[in-house]
Amino acid sequence: EGSVMAALRVRAGGHTFQWLSRHRSPLAGATFAAHRLAGPQWRPCAGQAPEAAGVRVATLEQALKMPSNVYELSNEALFLMAEQGSHTACSERLARNIMVVDRVEWLKAQEKVKEIQAENRKLLFLFSMPYKVGLAGMMAAGLGSIPLVFHHPSVNWFNRSFVTTDIPEPKDLETLYEVGSWAWNWMEPPLGVASFVLLALQFSRQQMLNMGLHPYTEFVANCKADRLVKLYPQYNADFLSDFSKSDPKKH
Repeated sequence: EGSVMAALRVRAGGHTFQWLSRHRSPLAGATFAAHRLAGPQWRPCAGQAPEAAGVRVATLEQALKMPSNVYELSNEALFLMAEQGSHTACSERLARNIMVVDRVEWLKAQEKVKEIQAENRKLLFLFSMPYKVGLAGMMAAGLGSIPLVFHHPSVNWFNRSFVTTDIPEPKDLETLYEVGSWAWNWMEPPLGVASFVLLALQFSRQQMLNMGLHPYTEFVANCKADRLVKLYPQYNADFLSDFSKSDPKKH
């Protein structure tokens, strides 16, 4: 938009201040105007203390009190982070619940959290099996289609076993392109239909995502969470459920 920064320096009380503003270039036909969002900002010039411009900065005492890890957070801050889906926060919140229920110290509670985490991941292999089967099947089908279209021995075997169409003259099968042209007579229908089916499934999946529907994913997450709640009924059910659903390990 042709905007530029303009600066105005003012001396007051023995200190130098700088007024920053944004205006549009005269070529754009606009007049000098303050920044639309932030407005004019008073900043100290180089070498001036931030306090001189009324800017409050952190003190060393405040910096020393800043948490350096999630387990140093207050209960309120931890609860907010856990509700936002942070697995680390969910883990620490569950640990504190274990400390209260079992009357144990933090290190002992962490051992219990690891036990619960291991229990939560026990059935991951079973739950992720449909994804793995689909992944392996699609990779095999995609890679297998290449020799079934261009590799003469593979095309010939497939024709004898499943198609039984007439075989062209040897002179018409000298290159892989000629082999592909012959194989395409029967490979085009299944590959074309498969492509359209995948396109339709992808479109359907996108509409489900637009509506916030994740049938199998939600089913798996709920099953894992409900299982943990039943195994450890002495602990807070919501904390266990959030801990299970926020676990980053999905397979």
